[in-house]
Amino acid sequence: MAVVLRTLFPDWMTTAALPWLEEVIDQGRKVRPEEFRPFFRMESTDKPYVQYTSMGTLGTFVETDENTDVTFDSPNQGYDKTLTPLQYSLGFSVSRIALDDDKIGPLKNLASHLGRSYTESRNILAADIFNNGFNSSFTGADGVELFSTAHLLDGSSATFNNELDTAADLTISSLRTALIDFRDFRDGRSKRLNLRPNKIIVSPTEEWNAREILKSELRADTGNNAINAFQGDEMNAAGFGIYVWNYLTDPDAWFLQAPEEDHYLIFLEREPFNVVSDVNFRNRALETAAWARFDVDWANNGIGVFGSPGA
Repeated sequence: MAVVLRTLFPDWMTTAALPWLEEVIDQGRKVRPEEFRPFFRMESTDKPYVQYTSMGTLGTFVETDENTDVTFDSPNQGYDKTLTPLQYSLGFSVSRIALDDDKIGPLKNLASHLGRSYTESRNILAADIFNNGFNSSFTGADGVELFSTAHLLDGSSATFNNELDTAADLTISSLRTALIDFRDFRDGRSKRLNLRPNKIIVSPTEEWNAREILKSELRADTGNNAINAFQGDEMNAAGFGIYVWNYLTDPDAWFLQAPEEDHYLIFLEREPFNVVSDVNFRNRALETAAWARFDVDWANNGIGVFGSPGA
């Protein structure tokens, strides 16, 4: 009588099962969302690096008398920033005996965790841009940290701030000051950019405070039935939203951000997530590994974002 033996299928956990294995890993990637996506410009490249170059702008128009030559102007030099995608990888190995004794348990759990580890790694690395944003050891193209009171305008010695002059927790007063400063962003020739933030980013600790400040019908800091100016038509027209980011490490830090086209926080994809699985012929262990290449950084002088580390 013909009997089907497991020894007839030495590769049952590799070639034949690879689609199933990849599906489990992919499910693990989706268990936790990539929370950073709303805060970065998601871009891709097929090159080993990408250089971002900003160019200064022209000045304002000059009053010109009749029959007088036009005044010609030239843009000043901006800032250069190079993003170089790095390779990230992780894998696991399961012995053949473990698979034979419990074919589903260990492999399925490890495969799922591999996908989750990938998403977690990307969330952490992206959040580090904000978490290190007040640290002078992490500088950008203009030589200062992402959130600073001493940013340089493109091609100019003039400075501007994208953090409060005095660090403060999120309150009605500090938010009002931040919004005013945000509206004062200028280009290298001191022309107003007229940027408006469309999101406030807070940690889970500050979620309820942010909602009380922004969503209350009346002002949350007084019992005088004063109107809540943050409920005005202008804020609503901008689609201003509250974003709670679990990966912020400072519980009282908070941030404002302009729409994607008005900031230069970039998540650059070079090689998408991919999985390789095979059997090690020396010990019959199933080995699975995953790779990806990407970089995350900011490519300008901090225009379009504003932050406070809290008091």
